[in-house]
Amino acid sequence: MSIIENITAPFPYTRGFISETLSILKVCLLATLIFFFFKPFGLEQANTLLILGFGFVVCLSAVLNIIISLYVVRAFINEDKWKVWKEVIRTVIYLCINSIAIIIYANYNFDISLGVFTIFKFIGVTVILAIIPISIRVVSINNWLLKNKLKEAQHLSEGIKENIGDDEGVIIELRSNIVNDVVKTTTNNLLFIEAEKNYIIITELKENMTNENLLRLSLIKALEQIQNEHFIRCHRSYVVNLKAVKKVTGNSQGLKLVFGDDLKHVPVSRSYKKEVTEKLQTFLN
Repeated sequence: MSIIENITAPFPYTRGFISETLSILKVCLLATLIFFFFKPFGLEQANTLLILGFGFVVCLSAVLNIIISLYVVRAFINEDKWKVWKEVIRTVIYLCINSIAIIIYANYNFDISLGVFTIFKFIGVTVILAIIPISIRVVSINNWLLKNKLKEAQHLSEGIKENIGDDEGVIIELRSNIVNDVVKTTTNNLLFIEAEKNYIIITELKENMTNENLLRLSLIKALEQIQNEHFIRCHRSYVVNLKAVKKVTGNSQGLKLVFGDDLKHVPVSRSYKKEVTEKLQTFLN
């Protein structure tokens, strides 16, 4: 892959709470070891407790970064459009925040006189030195995630190719609880349902022709009305018919379910991945 392809590749906005927590612990441990053994900022005479304080400050700053990222910024971005270059910028911003926290702690405890120019110079040098290794790290993580997701997708797709379903199809009636609208379909025809604000978009395949219906109904209520084991929530915005899945593909962000060449690939979110893969394997084996 070229440099442009690498930096514009999809990247998961978050790799999960456990992964984020482990990353924090690694950063805190590394920062503490650096301050303990190398003693920057003239810390040669500092006691161990003050030096350990640097590790605590880094940890506190990292936790703040994750809270802002997961519970504030996340509400304003489209996770499906998160890219490698965006992750690099986010990591650099986190590094700058950590650097400022360290400077404030050092200035408070050791009375180090630092002007605004010196602080910005320190942050600038930090960014220049860190941008390349951060980029390499993010790209490496992305390639590793991509390799694993593609391997998992291939395994599931092989099972789908072997699956031959003879389901006769059961009639499904989806009724709006607001207006007097009804959409009739069958378990054979219905592919997936997508949430769109206060509505749902019902996508079905009839005689090799794709058909979409708009209905004022929540995704949760739609799933309650279907009541069929082959239909499952795979994402906060999607309910899918696992029997209609043609293949599974994926990228570093996760798995995607494919229902046809001309249809959108439906994402499988992290919170639903285990249930979806287990049911897929159960139905196909």
